[in-house]
Amino acid sequence: MSEHSHLVYVDEGLRKLFVYRVSAEGKKTLLTDVALPSKQGWSVDLERIAKQLGENLLMDSPAARRLLEI
Repeated sequence: MSEHSHLVYVDEGLRKLFVYRVSAEGKKTLLTDVALPSKQGWSVDLERIAKQLGENLLMDSPAARRLLEI
C-alpha cells in the first residue's frame, strides 16, 4: 500500500480550503477543496465542513485506517 501525507492550504483571497494528497516522492494531488462560509464564527455550515473534512482525511489516510482498523 502506498503511503502519503496531506497538505492543507487556505487561500484567503478565494476563501477556499484545499487538501492535497502528497506522495512519498513529493507529488501533490488535489484531494478536495471547500468554499469557506462567509458567516463569521462557528456556525452549522462550518461544523458540517469540519466533520466532512475530518472524515475525508481519516478515510484517505492508510496509516489512520491501519491504526483504527477501519
